[in-house]
Amino acid sequence: MKFYDPKTISVSLTGRRCTLMCEYCKGHYLQSMISSEDLKAEESSENSYLISGGFDKLGRLPLYENKEFLLKLNKQGRLNIHPGFLREEDLELLKELEPVVSFDFIQDSKLIREVNHLPYTPLDYLNQYKSMVDAGLKVVPHILLGLGEKDEETLEKVAELNPEKAVLLIFRPTRNTPLKKREPPELTKLARIWERFRENYHGELILGCMRPGGNYRVKADYLAQKIGFDGIVKPAKPVKDALAKEATTTKLCCAF
Repeated sequence: MKFYDPKTISVSLTGRRCTLMCEYCKGHYLQSMISSEDLKAEESSENSYLISGGFDKLGRLPLYENKEFLLKLNKQGRLNIHPGFLREEDLELLKELEPVVSFDFIQDSKLIREVNHLPYTPLDYLNQYKSMVDAGLKVVPHILLGLGEKDEETLEKVAELNPEKAVLLIFRPTRNTPLKKREPPELTKLARIWERFRENYHGELILGCMRPGGNYRVKADYLAQKIGFDGIVKPAKPVKDALAKEATTTKLCCAF
């Protein structure tokens, strides 16, 4: 078991601005990120950076527009880029940067349209993923469970693609969003989905940082360990203490 306690600096290329405003976020998670304009020299001593930001209406980040900044940052540490959908010039830049790419992978049409507000289909997501892999990029799919109706179908597709690493996330209600009162998935249902995926997927399986807190987190983390996940990001303290002797800890993002 590997525990991830990331010290990676999270950088937003758009500050706190987001045009897309997904129903489960509404720009909330941008508030804790450092704007690329505000990244200071003393903060660049870290050896890794998560590059993200608010997306436009087509689910894209201004990657190419920040080319010089990204090339400079790439000399200071490793990059984990969360790009969304790419233009050709963005893809060429990623090939030059050679980062780890964290790609939100969805195979649920209703979730894509009504929650993420995007004009895409599951096939568009599949094609975008394959185009990055075909370009030689290291792509780590991130799958958010408990938000849509096609979790099992999405995981089946991921198992078919067989990436080197996959990160599973769990929907958590976020304040000041339309879904603030929605419950996370029941753990019994989650267990069934996870077990089937673990049977079919033989790559490195990580429980990512986005998941509910409190007692739910403790139970989910123990469940991940029982089912055979290879890593957990920021494990609940009881789980961390219980598995301390058999786990290793890294300060990097789980995508690395």
